[in-house]
Amino acid sequence: MDILYPDYKNSILNVSHTILDYYHVNPRYPVIPELKDELDKGFKHVCLVLLDGMGTNIIEKHLDKDSFIRKNLLKKITSVFPPTTVAATNAVLTANPPYQSGYLGWVQFFKKENTNHVVFLNKDFYDEKRTFQNTLRDMYLKQDLIYDYIKKENQDVKTYELFPDFRPDGYKTFQLETKKILDISKKNEKSFTYAYWTYPDLLEHEVGIDSPFVKAELEKLDNNLKALSDQLDDDTILIVIADHGLVDVKPIDLYKDEDLLKLCLRMPSMEPRATNFFVKPFKKHKFKKQFLEKYGSYYQLLSKREFLYSGLIGQGEKHSLLDSFLGDFIAISISDKYFKFKEGKLFKAHHAGLLKGEMEVPLIVFHKKRS
Repeated sequence: MDILYPDYKNSILNVSHTILDYYHVNPRYPVIPELKDELDKGFKHVCLVLLDGMGTNIIEKHLDKDSFIRKNLLKKITSVFPPTTVAATNAVLTANPPYQSGYLGWVQFFKKENTNHVVFLNKDFYDEKRTFQNTLRDMYLKQDLIYDYIKKENQDVKTYELFPDFRPDGYKTFQLETKKILDISKKNEKSFTYAYWTYPDLLEHEVGIDSPFVKAELEKLDNNLKALSDQLDDDTILIVIADHGLVDVKPIDLYKDEDLLKLCLRMPSMEPRATNFFVKPFKKHKFKKQFLEKYGSYYQLLSKREFLYSGLIGQGEKHSLLDSFLGDFIAISISDKYFKFKEGKLFKAHHAGLLKGEMEVPLIVFHKKRS
């Protein structure tokens, strides 16, 4: 299976910094030259669309070469690590890699609160009855976003963010989201818009990446983007990316491995394909030996030190809680296996490991000056 590491000169993080560069915000990470060249043609409206889980593998598998998405593919780029929605969408929005943003995965351990916390849902992963008075994400992970950077240097630029209806005033369909993008592009103002959509990711998890349902969903998204592009004026640039791709997977029932888990201080966290282990004192050698014997052919095991120095999650100013978020070992999938942390739902496809299918994403650019 092809392994692909994040390229922090050619990633979704660099898309954000190329946009910031366009808005005269000094980029702290390299810009993507091909995207910069397009933006330098000058636009009143810049729209960044992020389609969750739309890796290059499913684009090439399911869409014809004359589809809107494939015709306007500027280049292939990488996600950040882990290639997962919490880490990746927040890398785009904060313009920081996970090393700086502190956003690592679906479940993060918050030491002060003693919770393996589902970051986006503000609930304990292992104890769903537990409630929290405050949103931990706001308490511990709040930081400036791309909109703040843009507005600070460009008071004449209006910024918008569009989300599905899991947020108040969100949109029921991607078609409605694209209609709003069009409406914004017709306003007599300068604007930057970020639009996020949950598909095809949600569907891929359920049915796998080869499913005809995924093909149908991709074709629908492609048609929506094509319809939008037909109506845009030449003062608007449309940039489309994904946060990560997915690969088909098979489960390992980690929650049943009592011998390994009894060596741990608490239950695993982060992601099923990028798994965080806090190990009891004086048990690290035994844990490592046992883990590698059982799972070493499926997972790469790194100590916290090795993980931090690897550059996988980027560099820069380390988030103040990063060391407490990370356990003694991080296991990274280099196979089609994923860990089940508890009994329940099965996934047909997943992400957050180091396979090319989950790491490689498209950079799609459309504007009428280009065509």
